[in-house]
Amino acid sequence: MINKLFFFISSLFFCLGISAQNDTIRLISGDQLVGEIKMISEGVLKIETAYSDKDFNIEFNKVKRLVIQRKCLVVLTGNRRRFGYIKSKDIGRITITLDNNVQEEYAISEIIMLKEVRENFFKRFKASIDLSYNFTRANRTQQLSVSGNLNYNSELWRFEADINSLNTNQEDVDQTQRTDASLEFVRLLQKQLYLIGEIPYLSNTEQALDSRISPSLGVGKFIVSTNKLYLGLSTGFTLNIENYSDTTLDKKSTEVFIATTFKIYDVKDFDFVTDLKLYPSISENGRFRTDYNLSLKYDLPLDFYIKLGFTLNYDNKPAIAGNDVDYIFTSGFGWSFN
Repeated sequence: MINKLFFFISSLFFCLGISAQNDTIRLISGDQLVGEIKMISEGVLKIETAYSDKDFNIEFNKVKRLVIQRKCLVVLTGNRRRFGYIKSKDIGRITITLDNNVQEEYAISEIIMLKEVRENFFKRFKASIDLSYNFTRANRTQQLSVSGNLNYNSELWRFEADINSLNTNQEDVDQTQRTDASLEFVRLLQKQLYLIGEIPYLSNTEQALDSRISPSLGVGKFIVSTNKLYLGLSTGFTLNIENYSDTTLDKKSTEVFIATTFKIYDVKDFDFVTDLKLYPSISENGRFRTDYNLSLKYDLPLDFYIKLGFTLNYDNKPAIAGNDVDYIFTSGFGWSFN
């Protein structure tokens, strides 16, 4: 009797273990892995198995069959987005079963990104934070740099928040502070188009700028969207609200914005992102502003990473002569979560 009970309990736990880890991938080598597929991003598939304490990272171009038991968000080339269940019926192909039970078939190579759709609203967020601190005995110089990112993705909406802050203290020298942040909302449309709303913020002692808030609204298009490259272009209008340390210089103006973002994928553990924004003024004759950002991140184990960044701000008609250009290099160590 005891043996039968032990056999029943063992079988039950074995079945539960299988049902909890029943995603399947088959590689072009013929090998098969069963586990829980965490995500596909930047040419890499991440899978957790029952017999390993670490996730496996597999080059996605080596995968020829794919079965996922949970509902997923799939981003295809051309930034086509689908929500549904994934199953390979033929080699090199996938079938996506949508909510209305409609089935669509695509080549596996068309997948740019894939991740589980979490029903819990808060679990759809992803965040990261990194910091850097420098201290020198000469002039008792201290420098602290902090940056963070928060983003949310759903079927038709994308939200992203960024902040970068630099604070430098030096004996017998005025304190240097610089903070730039942004909130961005994207609503996906048909034919690779999207609506974009953004609220950038900049505070910069170098340019005697207490605050610059520039809410923008426009439309964009995905020019290139593959599992190797991403290129987006957008344009619209901006209301520029500027407050300076000298309040007599405070002003409001209207601008056109033209922006482009470029990303490179599948460079092992590196992420590369760069974006350029041009702001020709409508209300101020001859004024022209530019914001440029570049970020390079290298992923480490346990969701840690090393990050390098460069930001440049240019204004051909600054409020204070000689402060037309400001730039900053940053480096830091960070952690991403969720």
